Amino acid sequence: MTEFLTFDLDATFRSLQARMQEEGVFDKEAYDDLVDEVLEEKRELGELDDDNDLVEYAAKLKTRWPEAEASLTSGHETDVLEQE
Repeated sequence: MTEFLTFDLDATFRSLQARMQEEGVFDKEAYDDLVDEVLEEKRELGELDDDNDLVEYAAKLKTRWPEAEASLTSGHETDVLEQE
């Protein structure tokens, strides 16, 4: 059995940000679904197990939506819609 030493929440968040771009995730509901999907994948791969508090990890990642959303617009013109 694999020994679970640490779970890197920040690394998981960075991978979520990358997948948001790849999969076209642009709203909170889709982000929350992606969080659940990524954590389930980690569990299936053996990076997490049922003893890890997946609910707590999901909650912590989901509260980072504002930061994730900001990463989508960083470096882009923010007032494009205002120009219409």
